[in-house]
Amino acid sequence: MTQSMLLTAELSGWIALIMIIMARLSFVVFLMPGIGEQTVPVRARIGLLIAFATALAAANVITPPVMDSLPGFFLILGVEATVGLFLGVLLRLSIWILSITGTLIAQVVGFSQMLGIALETEAQAITANIMAMAGAALLLTMDYHVSVFVRFTQLYSEIPVGMISGIDPMFLARSAFGGFAFGVLLAWPFVAVNLLYNICLGFINRALPSLMVAFVGAPFIVGAGMLLLAVSVSTILMVWMDRIPSLIGWL
Repeated sequence: MTQSMLLTAELSGWIALIMIIMARLSFVVFLMPGIGEQTVPVRARIGLLIAFATALAAANVITPPVMDSLPGFFLILGVEATVGLFLGVLLRLSIWILSITGTLIAQVVGFSQMLGIALETEAQAITANIMAMAGAALLLTMDYHVSVFVRFTQLYSEIPVGMISGIDPMFLARSAFGGFAFGVLLAWPFVAVNLLYNICLGFINRALPSLMVAFVGAPFIVGAGMLLLAVSVSTILMVWMDRIPSLIGWL
Protein backbone atom coordinates (compact mmCIF):
# COMPACT_ATOMS: atom_id res chain seq x y z
CA MET A 1 0.00 0.00 0.00
CA THR A 2 2.78 2.42 0.91
CA GLN A 3 4.72 1.58 -2.25
CA SER A 4 1.60 2.11 -4.34
CA MET A 5 1.06 5.52 -2.75
CA LEU A 6 4.67 6.47 -3.44
CA LEU A 7 4.33 5.46 -7.09
CA THR A 8 1.12 7.46 -7.39
CA ALA A 9 2.76 10.53 -5.84
CA GLU A 10 5.79 10.18 -8.12
CA LEU A 11 3.56 9.85 -11.19
CA SER A 12 1.51 12.86 -10.14
CA GLY A 13 4.67 14.92 -9.69
CA TRP A 14 5.93 13.83 -13.11
CA ILE A 15 2.67 14.79 -14.81
CA ALA A 16 2.60 18.14 -12.98
CA LEU A 17 6.16 18.90 -14.10
CA ILE A 18 5.33 18.16 -17.75
CA MET A 19 2.24 20.35 -17.54
CA ILE A 20 4.31 23.22 -16.10
CA ILE A 21 6.83 22.90 -18.94
CA MET A 22 4.10 22.73 -21.58
CA ALA A 23 2.42 25.83 -20.15
CA ARG A 24 5.50 27.89 -21.01
CA LEU A 25 6.52 25.98 -24.14
CA SER A 26 3.15 25.85 -25.91
CA PHE A 27 3.09 29.53 -26.95
CA VAL A 28 6.73 29.34 -28.03
CA VAL A 29 6.04 26.37 -30.33
CA PHE A 30 2.77 27.69 -31.75
CA LEU A 31 4.16 31.19 -32.41
CA MET A 32 7.64 30.20 -33.58
CA PRO A 33 8.43 31.23 -37.19
CA GLY A 34 8.46 28.23 -39.49
CA ILE A 35 7.21 25.59 -37.06
CA GLY A 36 4.29 27.66 -35.82
CA GLU A 37 2.87 28.51 -39.25
CA GLN A 38 -0.77 27.70 -39.92
CA THR A 39 0.24 25.53 -42.87
CA VAL A 40 2.08 23.15 -40.49
CA PRO A 41 -0.36 20.47 -39.21
CA VAL A 42 -1.52 20.97 -35.64
CA ARG A 43 -0.74 17.33 -34.82
CA ALA A 44 2.89 17.85 -35.81
CA ARG A 45 3.19 20.90 -33.55
CA ILE A 46 1.50 19.14 -30.64
CA GLY A 47 3.76 16.10 -31.11
CA LEU A 48 6.84 18.33 -31.04
CA LEU A 49 5.51 20.11 -27.94
CA ILE A 50 4.88 16.89 -26.02
CA ALA A 51 8.18 15.30 -27.08
CA PHE A 52 10.32 18.29 -26.07
CA ALA A 53 8.43 18.82 -22.80
CA THR A 54 8.90 15.15 -21.87
CA ALA A 55 12.61 15.26 -22.75
CA LEU A 56 13.07 18.43 -20.71
CA ALA A 57 11.30 16.90 -17.71
CA ALA A 58 13.42 13.75 -17.94
CA ALA A 59 16.65 15.78 -18.10
CA ASN A 60 16.03 17.25 -14.61
CA VAL A 61 16.81 20.74 -15.89
CA ILE A 62 13.84 22.28 -14.10
CA THR A 63 13.32 22.42 -10.37
CA PRO A 64 9.58 22.72 -9.79
CA PRO A 65 8.44 24.91 -6.90
CA VAL A 66 6.72 23.50 -3.84
CA MET A 67 2.98 23.24 -4.47
CA ASP A 68 0.92 22.68 -1.37
CA SER A 69 -2.51 23.11 -2.95
CA LEU A 70 -4.36 22.77 -6.25
CA PRO A 71 -5.02 26.55 -6.60
CA GLY A 72 -1.29 27.16 -6.19
CA PHE A 73 -0.59 24.71 -9.00
CA PHE A 74 -3.03 26.46 -11.33
CA LEU A 75 -1.50 29.81 -10.36
CA ILE A 76 1.92 28.51 -11.44
CA LEU A 77 0.42 27.26 -14.71
CA GLY A 78 -1.02 30.73 -15.35
CA VAL A 79 2.30 32.41 -14.62
CA GLU A 80 4.17 30.00 -16.89
CA ALA A 81 1.62 30.52 -19.69
CA THR A 82 2.11 34.28 -19.36
CA VAL A 83 5.89 33.91 -19.60
CA GLY A 84 5.49 31.64 -22.63
CA LEU A 85 3.16 34.14 -24.32
CA PHE A 86 5.73 36.88 -23.74
CA LEU A 87 8.50 34.78 -25.31
CA GLY A 88 6.32 33.56 -28.17
CA VAL A 89 5.08 37.01 -29.19
CA LEU A 90 8.68 38.26 -29.32
CA LEU A 91 9.54 35.35 -31.61
CA ARG A 92 6.54 35.97 -33.86
CA LEU A 93 7.44 39.63 -34.12
CA SER A 94 10.23 38.73 -36.57
CA ILE A 95 7.69 37.40 -39.10
CA TRP A 96 5.21 40.20 -38.46
CA ILE A 97 7.91 42.66 -39.52
CA LEU A 98 8.17 41.00 -42.91
CA SER A 99 4.37 40.87 -43.22
CA ILE A 100 4.19 44.62 -42.59
CA THR A 101 6.92 45.22 -45.17
CA GLY A 102 5.20 43.02 -47.76
CA THR A 103 1.81 44.65 -47.15
CA LEU A 104 3.26 48.15 -47.62
CA ILE A 105 5.02 47.05 -50.81
CA ALA A 106 1.75 45.62 -52.12
CA GLN A 107 -0.09 48.85 -51.37
CA VAL A 108 2.36 51.17 -53.10
CA VAL A 109 3.13 49.12 -56.23
CA GLY A 110 -0.33 47.75 -56.98
CA PHE A 111 -0.21 44.19 -55.62
CA SER A 112 -2.79 44.69 -52.88
CA GLN A 113 -5.57 42.88 -54.78
CA MET A 114 -3.43 39.76 -55.33
CA LEU A 115 -4.02 37.66 -52.24
CA GLY A 116 -2.02 34.57 -51.38
CA ILE A 117 -2.71 31.63 -49.10
CA ALA A 118 -3.43 32.22 -45.42
CA LEU A 119 -0.13 31.73 -43.64
CA GLU A 120 -1.51 33.52 -40.59
CA THR A 121 -5.16 33.84 -39.60
CA GLU A 122 -6.35 35.30 -42.91
CA ALA A 123 -5.23 35.76 -46.51
CA GLN A 124 -2.59 38.46 -47.05
CA ALA A 125 -1.19 40.29 -50.04
CA ILE A 126 1.02 38.10 -52.17
CA THR A 127 4.15 40.11 -51.37
CA ALA A 128 3.50 39.74 -47.64
CA ASN A 129 3.24 35.97 -48.11
CA ILE A 130 6.43 35.91 -50.17
CA MET A 131 8.37 37.86 -47.56
CA ALA A 132 7.00 35.82 -44.63
CA MET A 133 7.69 32.49 -46.35
CA ALA A 134 11.18 33.57 -47.37
CA GLY A 135 11.97 34.73 -43.83
CA ALA A 136 10.68 31.50 -42.24
CA ALA A 137 12.62 29.36 -44.75
CA LEU A 138 15.78 31.38 -44.11
CA LEU A 139 15.45 30.96 -40.35
CA LEU A 140 14.92 27.21 -40.62
CA THR A 141 17.94 26.75 -42.88
CA MET A 142 20.06 28.55 -40.26
CA ASP A 143 18.89 26.15 -37.47
CA TYR A 144 16.98 28.98 -35.82
CA HIS A 145 14.54 26.51 -34.22
CA VAL A 146 17.43 24.62 -32.60
CA SER A 147 18.74 27.87 -31.12
CA VAL A 148 15.28 28.67 -29.78
CA PHE A 149 14.97 25.32 -27.96
CA VAL A 150 18.50 25.54 -26.55
CA ARG A 151 17.94 29.08 -25.32
CA PHE A 152 14.52 28.14 -23.95
CA THR A 153 16.17 25.50 -21.76
CA GLN A 154 18.73 28.01 -20.50
CA LEU A 155 16.04 30.56 -19.64
CA TYR A 156 14.87 28.47 -16.69
CA SER A 157 17.99 29.59 -14.81
CA GLU A 158 17.18 33.26 -15.56
CA ILE A 159 13.39 33.10 -15.24
CA PRO A 160 12.64 30.33 -12.72
CA VAL A 161 9.31 28.53 -12.63
CA GLY A 162 6.58 30.71 -11.16
CA MET A 163 8.58 33.98 -11.34
CA ILE A 164 6.66 36.39 -13.55
CA SER A 165 8.89 39.26 -12.42
CA GLY A 166 11.54 37.99 -14.87
CA ILE A 167 9.70 39.44 -17.89
CA ASP A 168 9.55 43.10 -18.87
CA PRO A 169 6.27 44.20 -20.54
CA MET A 170 7.84 47.50 -21.57
CA PHE A 171 10.49 45.65 -23.55
CA LEU A 172 7.68 43.91 -25.47
CA ALA A 173 6.04 47.26 -26.18
CA ARG A 174 9.32 48.81 -27.33
CA SER A 175 10.05 45.81 -29.53
CA ALA A 176 6.57 46.00 -31.09
CA PHE A 177 6.89 49.71 -31.91
CA GLY A 178 10.48 49.24 -33.08
CA GLY A 179 9.46 46.27 -35.24
CA PHE A 180 6.67 48.26 -36.91
CA ALA A 181 9.03 51.14 -37.62
CA PHE A 182 11.63 48.73 -38.96
CA GLY A 183 9.06 47.08 -41.25
CA VAL A 184 8.11 50.48 -42.66
CA LEU A 185 11.79 51.32 -43.12
CA LEU A 186 12.39 48.14 -45.12
CA ALA A 187 9.56 49.10 -47.50
CA TRP A 188 10.70 52.72 -47.79
CA PRO A 189 12.46 52.34 -51.22
CA PHE A 190 9.16 51.20 -52.71
CA VAL A 191 7.34 54.12 -51.08
CA ALA A 192 9.94 56.50 -52.58
CA VAL A 193 9.48 54.98 -56.05
CA ASN A 194 5.71 55.34 -55.72
CA LEU A 195 6.07 58.98 -54.61
CA LEU A 196 8.33 59.75 -57.57
CA TYR A 197 5.88 58.00 -59.89
CA ASN A 198 2.93 60.07 -58.65
CA ILE A 199 4.89 63.34 -58.93
CA CYS A 200 5.85 62.54 -62.52
CA LEU A 201 2.29 61.49 -63.27
CA GLY A 202 1.02 64.81 -61.95
CA PHE A 203 3.40 66.80 -64.18
CA ILE A 204 2.46 64.76 -67.25
CA ASN A 205 -1.24 65.11 -66.52
CA ARG A 206 -0.85 68.86 -66.10
CA ALA A 207 1.07 69.19 -69.39
CA LEU A 208 -1.18 66.83 -71.38
CA PRO A 209 -4.68 66.82 -69.82
CA SER A 210 -6.14 64.79 -72.69
CA LEU A 211 -3.67 61.92 -72.23
CA MET A 212 -4.90 58.99 -70.14
CA VAL A 213 -1.74 58.78 -68.08
CA ALA A 214 -3.16 56.17 -65.72
CA PHE A 215 -3.26 53.57 -68.49
CA VAL A 216 0.43 54.18 -69.14
CA GLY A 217 1.53 54.65 -65.54
CA ALA A 218 -0.21 51.68 -63.93
CA PRO A 219 1.69 48.99 -65.88
CA PHE A 220 4.90 50.94 -65.34
CA ILE A 221 4.60 51.10 -61.54
CA VAL A 222 3.67 47.40 -61.33
CA GLY A 223 6.60 46.41 -63.54
CA ALA A 224 9.02 48.70 -61.72
CA GLY A 225 7.81 47.36 -58.38
CA MET A 226 8.34 43.76 -59.46
CA LEU A 227 11.82 44.56 -60.76
CA LEU A 228 12.78 46.44 -57.60
CA LEU A 229 11.45 43.59 -55.41
CA ALA A 230 13.42 40.99 -57.36
CA VAL A 231 16.62 43.04 -57.00
CA SER A 232 16.22 44.04 -53.36
CA VAL A 233 14.59 41.04 -51.65
CA SER A 234 17.91 39.42 -50.72
CA THR A 235 19.22 42.67 -49.23
CA ILE A 236 15.97 43.17 -47.30
CA LEU A 237 16.26 39.70 -45.79
CA MET A 238 19.93 40.21 -44.88
CA VAL A 239 19.19 43.50 -43.11
CA TRP A 240 16.20 41.88 -41.39
CA MET A 241 18.32 38.97 -40.15
CA ASP A 242 20.84 41.36 -38.61
CA ARG A 243 18.15 43.30 -36.75
CA ILE A 244 15.79 40.66 -35.33
CA PRO A 245 18.05 39.40 -32.46
CA SER A 246 17.93 42.83 -30.84
CA LEU A 247 14.14 43.00 -31.22
CA ILE A 248 13.54 39.50 -29.83
CA GLY A 249 15.90 40.07 -26.94
CA TRP A 250 16.02 36.60 -25.36
CA LEU A 251 17.88 34.71 -28.10
